[in-house]
Amino acid sequence: MDLDHKRLDLNTYRGKVVLLNLWATWCAPCQVEMPSFVAWQKTYGPRGLQVIGISMDDDPALVRSMNGKLKLNYPVVMGDVKLGDLYGGVLGLPITFLIDRHGVIQAEFQGEPDMNKIEKQMQSLLSGH
Repeated sequence: MDLDHKRLDLNTYRGKVVLLNLWATWCAPCQVEMPSFVAWQKTYGPRGLQVIGISMDDDPALVRSMNGKLKLNYPVVMGDVKLGDLYGGVLGLPITFLIDRHGVIQAEFQGEPDMNKIEKQMQSLLSGH
């Protein structure tokens, strides 16, 4: 469920490149990378990118507050251990997955991000290489 209590289904994003980011309000590296995701959604969205955030926080109010502070322009859903297990278990945050237009995970980035590396790989997926 997203912050507006709407169900988000990854299948609706088939045909797009999805940057799926697991984060939490208490995670400093997460807060560092999120403004880049906002910029990328704005820049690359018209080319087929969809950024989706999954907050691993327990309190939706904290997530709503962070969402407003960072002016996130992409959907944010509340995650839990069960959802984390679907992606191999969450041992540390942030974790970012790049999913191709066919719904296949092509890359996984854990911990403090190398934003240039993520952007290059994302650009490659967007251009179909």
